[in-house]
Amino acid sequence: MSRKDAECRILAAARSLFFEFGVPAVTTDMLAKAAKTSKMTLYKYFENKEVLLEAVVTQEVARIYEPSKVEVHNQVEFQNMLQSFCVNVVNIIFDPQIVRFDQLMISQALSNKEMSQEHYKRCYLPAIQELVRLIKNGQKQQYLKTAQPPEDIADMVLSSISGLTYTKALFGFPITKDNIESKVVNVLNILFSANDTPLPKITE
Repeated sequence: MSRKDAECRILAAARSLFFEFGVPAVTTDMLAKAAKTSKMTLYKYFENKEVLLEAVVTQEVARIYEPSKVEVHNQVEFQNMLQSFCVNVVNIIFDPQIVRFDQLMISQALSNKEMSQEHYKRCYLPAIQELVRLIKNGQKQQYLKTAQPPEDIADMVLSSISGLTYTKALFGFPITKDNIESKVVNVLNILFSANDTPLPKITE
């Protein structure tokens, strides 16, 4: 078996087990059995569960960043890119398996605060930081004309999109993809309506 095949099998097994049982409950024996490999092979590629969790999360959220790699040349293109990025973010956040994983992490937060915080830093923080970067660039190019700090705008956008809808998802209510994407469009339309008020060009 090639290194790539072995890593793919281990990551697939880890994803399934982590999302079903939570990271602390998953043992190396469970991982080796699910991946149909030995514990020695597990440790060869991933020295511990924390490293394996980071690899799973990195793989999971990688598709978020695809829209942000597109070059934009005007406000319409920027708004479309930002919309696609936000849709990718919330589609992952509202993925039933991700919601289940978050539920497990929340339930374990009191007993394992460090691991829960690491989950936030690895799963959510990079997406927030990328959104801040995109908003800052949009302000600099005058595609987005609002005086609020990029960090505050990113917080408001993601909070407005998820908000009570995500709370409902945590409690087991079904959330449709159409509802999520419609909310993204509405929130960004409100944000870009601020362009009616000119803002001096932002400099470094």
